[in-house]
Amino acid sequence: MTSSDWANPYGVRKPYGANGADHGDHGGKARASLSADHPLVPWKQPDHLHQWVDVDHSREELDRFGTSWPPLGELLDGSSGHGRVVIVSGPPGMGKTSLIHRCIHEVRQRVAAAAAWAGDPLPVCVPTAGLANDGRRISVDPDGAFAPTSLINARIRREIAKSLRLHDFPESRVQSIVAEEDPFQAYSDMSELLVQHNALLLAVIPHIRWNDAALRARFLSTCLSNAHTRIVLFVEVSHGAAETAREVAATLSDSAAVTHLALRELNSEDIWRFSHSARASDDGPNGLVKPDRSSLMAAHSEWRPSDVRELRTVFHSAADALRSAPYPWPIDADALRPHWERRRAGRDALLRAPIPPRSGG
Repeated sequence: MTSSDWANPYGVRKPYGANGADHGDHGGKARASLSADHPLVPWKQPDHLHQWVDVDHSREELDRFGTSWPPLGELLDGSSGHGRVVIVSGPPGMGKTSLIHRCIHEVRQRVAAAAAWAGDPLPVCVPTAGLANDGRRISVDPDGAFAPTSLINARIRREIAKSLRLHDFPESRVQSIVAEEDPFQAYSDMSELLVQHNALLLAVIPHIRWNDAALRARFLSTCLSNAHTRIVLFVEVSHGAAETAREVAATLSDSAAVTHLALRELNSEDIWRFSHSARASDDGPNGLVKPDRSSLMAAHSEWRPSDVRELRTVFHSAADALRSAPYPWPIDADALRPHWERRRAGRDALLRAPIPPRSGG
């Protein structure tokens, strides 16, 4: 790891391990490795809260989540018969996974605040496709084709089972949930187990690049039926599928168990806002000069970044280059331009192609 990796104020720490433990050593302090791009995970890395910035209208959606979230007692009450589904939709790279992780952080904070009267409920957080939330991990079969829906559901349950085992849930009960062929019954048994152990399951279902919109809609509808008592499913929908998410949420609008958070495109203020998301960092050879608002605002019309992932990568690359400059330099349009021009050349790679369908449909 280079000194600029430590100094770069736009680097995101990548949490590792079951408890988010850092790896590596720097100055006698354990550190997680830094990346130019990684979803913010504040429930594992609390300092990621300081990098949270409303460049994708996520603050508005986070507030919507907060106001629609039920009291803890209602979520833990088995008499309601259901848990909750949170659908998060928006363009690729727009920060949906970071928003989901921010929502999980909010839930954990509320659980901690109500721990005494609720008997110290245990929040079990399960990113079923890893912290980076890559849906290919559960939606691609060994041949590289799209996996059958039954296999996708089985993989999601297996990931949940791994986390339950880490919290010492009875192996025989966990195994029976994995082996159960009927998904509805499996989640019903899981809900019963969560009640017995006073636990709350927060499971993240990644964006799955469905080849068929109707199949995607049926999968989203199924997620609701699987959200039994004490089960909260955060479901990500991406790549032009916002309409599908809205339509599914609308069909389920009579159920209080559904919350739909929709992220939108970037606007002209977003580059300026993002420039303030820099984390506090070790001093490099030269500090970054305060950004110039007029220059960054002008950069938007020339650059027109497609998403938050592109913003983060370009700012990280520019800051890394400026750290080795012979004198302090501001993050402005001139500093960003060579990095966004290189990024623009490969922008199509961000719009991931659908996974090839299985033979026979």
